[in-house]
Amino acid sequence: MSDTPRYGATATRTPGGTPPGGTGSSPMSGGTPRQPWTAFDEGREGMARKVRQRWRRPATAPQPTLEALAAYDERSDRLRLEEGMPQRSEKPVDRAYMLRLLKITLFFCVVGQRIALPLGAFPISLPLVATYAFVLFARLKGGVRYNRVRSELFIGSAGAVMLASFLASLFGSNSVSVNSVILLLMIYLPWVFCISNQFRDLFVPLARFYTRIMLVCAAIGVFQLGSQYAGVWVYTDYLKQFVPANFLVQNYNTSYQLAWNDPTTKANAFVFLEPSFLCQYLALALVIALLIRAPAWQPALLGIGMASTLSGTGIILLVISVALMVVVAPNRIRPAYVLAGALGLAIVFATPAADILLSRRDETSQQGSSGYIRFVQPYTEVANGLSDHVERLFVGAGPGSADRLLTSFRSGGDAVVYTIAPKLAFEYGLVAMVIFVAFLMVSVYRGPPVPVLPTAMLIMIFFLSGSLLQPHTVALAWLLTSVWGPPVTVGVSDALAAVVRRRNSEPGAG
Repeated sequence: MSDTPRYGATATRTPGGTPPGGTGSSPMSGGTPRQPWTAFDEGREGMARKVRQRWRRPATAPQPTLEALAAYDERSDRLRLEEGMPQRSEKPVDRAYMLRLLKITLFFCVVGQRIALPLGAFPISLPLVATYAFVLFARLKGGVRYNRVRSELFIGSAGAVMLASFLASLFGSNSVSVNSVILLLMIYLPWVFCISNQFRDLFVPLARFYTRIMLVCAAIGVFQLGSQYAGVWVYTDYLKQFVPANFLVQNYNTSYQLAWNDPTTKANAFVFLEPSFLCQYLALALVIALLIRAPAWQPALLGIGMASTLSGTGIILLVISVALMVVVAPNRIRPAYVLAGALGLAIVFATPAADILLSRRDETSQQGSSGYIRFVQPYTEVANGLSDHVERLFVGAGPGSADRLLTSFRSGGDAVVYTIAPKLAFEYGLVAMVIFVAFLMVSVYRGPPVPVLPTAMLIMIFFLSGSLLQPHTVALAWLLTSVWGPPVTVGVSDALAAVVRRRNSEPGAG
C-alpha cells in the first residue's frame, strides 16, 4: 500500500518492463518504484506474478470533479499512502554488505541447526540468534523495515496467546509453560521485518546460494549412505564427537538406523537434526533450482541426495510443488530437467534405497508408522483432547501441554509430531490459532512475487516439519519468503484512525 500511485497517474514502460528514467524512482516523488524481480521477468515466459502498478481511467469514463479529487488527496494524506520515510541512497558497498549478511544468516540457519547456546535450562538455538543478529546489523544500513500490517497481526496473535495462557491457568491447568510462550514470541518476532525495497532484488543470489549449500549437503548425504552400503565406512556422528553435549540440540533422532538388526543409518549430512529435515531442505532447494533455472545436474544431484535420506516427507513436498509448478509456471520445467529427473530415478531404482522408499508409500494407514504419527494421529489426538474439556476450544490446555497431556513419546506413547495448527489449537484455543495462522499466511504469501515457493514453504512448516517451536525451519521460511515482502507502512489502525477523524470533522460531530 505504501507504493500506491496517486489518482489519475499513468505509466509508460519499455519492452523490458523497466519504467523510463532508469531503474526506478523514489516513492516520495510519485514515480513507479523500482522492480527488483527483473531476473524473473522474461517477456511472456516470465514467472513473476503480474502486479498492476498503475491505473488509468478510460477516456470515455465520467471524469471526477475537482471536489472529488481534493477529497481523495485528503484521504490519501490521512492514510499515509506515501512512504513515511524516504529511502536511503543505494550504494554498491551497502548492497554487498546486505548480501553478505543474508548469506551468513542463511548459512547458520541451515548448517548450525544442531548448535545451541547453553543458557541454563533454556538453551538458545543458533539459528534464532542468527536471525536477531541479522535484524540488528541490517538496520544499521537501512536494510530492513518493519511491516505495519504484520506488526498488527503479530501483536494481535501475541495478545491472544498470552490471554489464552492466562485463562488456561485460571481454569485450573497445571501445565502452563512460561518458557514455551516466551520462545514462541521470540521465534516469530523477526517476521514483522521486511527487506527494504532497494535490496529486494538480492533474493535471486540468495536463492542460488541456498541451492549451493544444499548441493554440498546432498553430496555428503550420498556419500554417507553409499559408503555404508559399500562397506567402506561405518556411520559416525563427528559433530557429536567434537562439540560438547551442552552445545548440541537434544531430543531429535539425529542418527536413525533402518532397523534394530540393520546398522545402516539414514543420511543427515552430519549437520541436520534428522534425516527428514535434510530431505525437506533438499526438496525445497530442488524447487528453487527449477524456479531460477539452474543447470540440470543440480536438480538431479538434489534428488539423489533426497533418496539417500530414505525419508518420505521431502518426496511429498517435491511431488506437490512440481504438480503445482506444472499448473501455474510450466515454463520453468525445461526438457533438460525431465531428462535429469529420469536419470536420477534410474540411479535410485538401481540401489537398495528404492525398495525402502517404496515400502513406505502406505504408511499413513498403518498405526505407529512414521507417516501415521505425522499426518493422522496429531489431528485425532487434538480433536479428542479438545472435546474432553469444552473450555479448551476457547483457551486451550496451556502452553507446552500437547507433549504432556496427549499421547506422545515423552509420556511413553508414540513420537507424535504436533504441527503448527493442531499444537496451537490444543495449547491456546481455536481463536488464537486462527489469528496466528493468519499472521503466518499473510507473511509468507506477501513475500517474493514468485510462484510455488510460498505454497511449498507453507506445506513444509504446516504439515511436514512440526516447526511451531523449531527456530531453524521458521528462520528458513522467513529468509526465503516472508522477509522479501514489501515494507507496508499503513495498517488497520491507520484506516480506523482516518475513519474516526473523518467522523469527528463532520458538521454536528461533538
